[in-house]
Amino acid sequence: MFGAASRNVRPRFARGVSQVLADPMAWNQAPVTITTLPNGVRVATKETFSETASVGVYLDAGVRNETTATRGANYMLEQLALTGTAKRPGAKLEAEIESMGACLDLSYGREHSSFTMSMFGKDVAQGVDILADMVTAPGLANVAKEKQNILRKLEETEQPTRKVIDDRLHACAFRDYSLGYSTVGPFDGIEGLTQDHLKQYVDANYTADKMVIAASGAVKHQELVQLAEKAFGGVKAGPPVAGTTKPYFCGAELLYRNDEMGPLAYVSVGWEAVPWKSPDAVTFMVMQSIIGKYKRGSGLVPGTISGNRVINAVENKMGVGCAEEFECFMNFYKDTGMFGFYIVCDEVAVEHAVGELMFGCNLLSFSVTDEEVERAKRELKATLVNGSGSTVDSCAQVGKEVLAYGRGIPPAEMMLRIDAVDAEEVKRVAYKYLNDNEISVTGLGPLHGMPQFYCLRQMTCMVRY
Repeated sequence: MFGAASRNVRPRFARGVSQVLADPMAWNQAPVTITTLPNGVRVATKETFSETASVGVYLDAGVRNETTATRGANYMLEQLALTGTAKRPGAKLEAEIESMGACLDLSYGREHSSFTMSMFGKDVAQGVDILADMVTAPGLANVAKEKQNILRKLEETEQPTRKVIDDRLHACAFRDYSLGYSTVGPFDGIEGLTQDHLKQYVDANYTADKMVIAASGAVKHQELVQLAEKAFGGVKAGPPVAGTTKPYFCGAELLYRNDEMGPLAYVSVGWEAVPWKSPDAVTFMVMQSIIGKYKRGSGLVPGTISGNRVINAVENKMGVGCAEEFECFMNFYKDTGMFGFYIVCDEVAVEHAVGELMFGCNLLSFSVTDEEVERAKRELKATLVNGSGSTVDSCAQVGKEVLAYGRGIPPAEMMLRIDAVDAEEVKRVAYKYLNDNEISVTGLGPLHGMPQFYCLRQMTCMVRY
């Protein structure tokens, strides 16, 4: 009887201890304070001891919010952002930012967009006013004058191969949905975008319910709330969100063979994964750390003696040719996700490199040791806490967390969630989402050694003879 009673009490006691330990103050961490304005704009601050402050406007709007009529709108808005606003011409905007000694960073992603400015604490009010001007009154009238320059820049700019491969992998996996639209170009129909198209996109997506004002550093929460209410209080809330279906993940391949672009081939493979708020999201982060990343000739520990099984296998095959570098990735979105790997390898080693990474991902479902999981958890924790410590990174983290989760995630809470993952949990999640499931594949370069798609699909299973 007493044994049963103790078993019933122990979980409640453990939950209480976990809740106490997850409190930011228990770890000497500044908490994230959030206030929602009457129109729905959320203001989140993380005050730290610093002479500088970073303030950003984070929007739940990106490439996936484009339509067939507005494809390329995000890229166009990014290029127009520094040409001036409705109140500040480009020269005045640039001079005002420089006179403050501030730094401005713009980011237009697949699902989120951000405008972030770093400045001295005394200039926060002016910084918020500039950000509000850029978000609520963008220089859409400049599109006719700047369009030819923007299109020429798009045509002449060479994008990093990694971005191109990631872009094509999304186009292959989510080809029937806007989540698969390009972020780097080319954009179908961008030459036909007008001021009306951009205004339609801004009015539909730059709304109060999709907006987060985040700040970190030398900034008081109540002061920022007052500034935000003055600058963003007039932003209207968007219409009720229409019901949408989860983007369908399409198992397919999209290969661009080019034997003349050099000796290196670039390959990426992805599985459908989970969204931000999934109970299995942290386990996927640990799985990503188990596979890890590798670059030939770099790192303190030689790959031939690495404790990472995939790195060890790749490095010890370099005599016959394998990956020059690889990286496992995990992309979270609001309703889906993508887990996979990216490889750079010699043209004669494509089959070896892809085979090793597919085998490593397959082993997650069947043969993961406690030692591997503990190593991955240590590396994941180090990655999460060993950032630059700057107010810019802290502000970006607060903004993204509030958009994704609706709150700030204390580092202590994330550590406890990571500690709860063990080898059996990794096997369960990997077997559910990776084993014998559809994959999306893309490649670029000399791919004459690329395995057939049905062979890659077979590699998602453990074939035993």
